[in-house]
Amino acid sequence: MTPTSPALRLWPKVAGWLVLSSAALAGCSQKSAEKCADGQKVARQAVEGGDFALAKQWREYSYKQCADASALAALDQEIVNKEAAVTAEAARVAKSKADTAALVKLFLEFTGANRAAPNAASATPTCETPPEGSPAPKPGTEKDHFCTASRTAGAHTLTVRYWNADPTAFRFTTAPDEPVDCAALGGTPEKAWGVPAVGGKTAQRSRCTLSGALAGLTAVVSAAAKADVHIFSPGYLEKDPGSRPLLEGP
Repeated sequence: MTPTSPALRLWPKVAGWLVLSSAALAGCSQKSAEKCADGQKVARQAVEGGDFALAKQWREYSYKQCADASALAALDQEIVNKEAAVTAEAARVAKSKADTAALVKLFLEFTGANRAAPNAASATPTCETPPEGSPAPKPGTEKDHFCTASRTAGAHTLTVRYWNADPTAFRFTTAPDEPVDCAALGGTPEKAWGVPAVGGKTAQRSRCTLSGALAGLTAVVSAAAKADVHIFSPGYLEKDPGSRPLLEGP
């Protein structure tokens, strides 16, 4: 083949194409296993921290660095599942707080409407009876016992416990799903102390002075879920001295 043959004249162009094609292929395969692993690690940390926008940014970074994109399917699923769980929990908490606010409103209305005559809060109150075999009560003491009247409020109950001989001695009670503080009752904190809670923890219990339609009454609330909320009349402790720690604390 002579130096002037067509094949030799074409070779420089072919060689150039090969060089360009090799560079292009090298560019497409420039992946980093280390950066791939680091991207997934940071993405998962962001997922655990609840920062899903950041997690998705690092997911995209990982896709650019990982040679096998199919290996990232587990990361995608983790992001989707965790975000869905966080969204569902936020919705549950919002609903629970709204339900608690509605229950507290109804409880305050129930207390205000029945504080003057708690014995009329229910047509079928349940009253304590002496143990079997006990002597008959002395004349004039037949009503010296507590009675309880109640009404349902969805999945919750509103109750009032009152001294049958003197219904002005009473305690209204309900148990919201979410913690309730004095402000939720329209009251002012008067005293606070710690009480044992679930898991060996301590919850704050507060005594509140109420005002408005409930002026003259005292409430007790606890910073714990499903804790009882009580509203006492001034004369209740005289009839039920065992409730003193609940109302007055240590």
